[in-house]
Amino acid sequence: MIKDEIKQLNELIVEMSGKVQTNLRYAMDCLLNYDENKQYKQVNDSEIDAYERKIETICLHLMLSERLFASDMRFVTGVITMVEDFERLDDHAEDITQFALKLKRNRFTHGDKLNELVEYVMNMVTDAINSYMQLDDKLAKKVIDSDDYVDNTYLEILNELIEKDDEDKISSSTSVYTTLIVKYLERIADHATNIAEWVIYIATGYYKDAQIV
Repeated sequence: MIKDEIKQLNELIVEMSGKVQTNLRYAMDCLLNYDENKQYKQVNDSEIDAYERKIETICLHLMLSERLFASDMRFVTGVITMVEDFERLDDHAEDITQFALKLKRNRFTHGDKLNELVEYVMNMVTDAINSYMQLDDKLAKKVIDSDDYVDNTYLEILNELIEKDDEDKISSSTSVYTTLIVKYLERIADHATNIAEWVIYIATGYYKDAQIV
């Protein structure tokens, strides 16, 4: 019974993470490759919300009704927290799509800085998901160590936006929408980092260098 529910939880996380990645890729395509001849739609996060509720229900059932081994308890408690980060990733896919479609072709250009940030953040998400699937704490640590680059690039782009706005080189709407988008990218990196931290906990029992279980 426990093994079956643990297996079901794992399968649901894999499915959910795949759908979240699809929505994030769609959002980034809207941002970087907007085509006025293409019809775009908003990301609908209801499917991801349904995954979150189902996963939380199974986790709570296991914690309340079963006597779990330490490794199973780590898995369940890690997953019930991790699923919140997947749901937030999907929220940010919805947010970025919304503001990317408002920007349309009036995209802020910062050399290749914005494109690089998008690629870097998406690689962090991919590595975080792969670290979970492979239960690879070293790959998870790589994700955590990557977050500083995102924070620094975020500040660089914000400073450039302020400068261009002050010099009237971009419109106020472009400045505002792009600021929001870059903030969402920074938050996506934070959630990828959170996922990686919970992967390390599931694999080793350590969370942020403190042993829990």
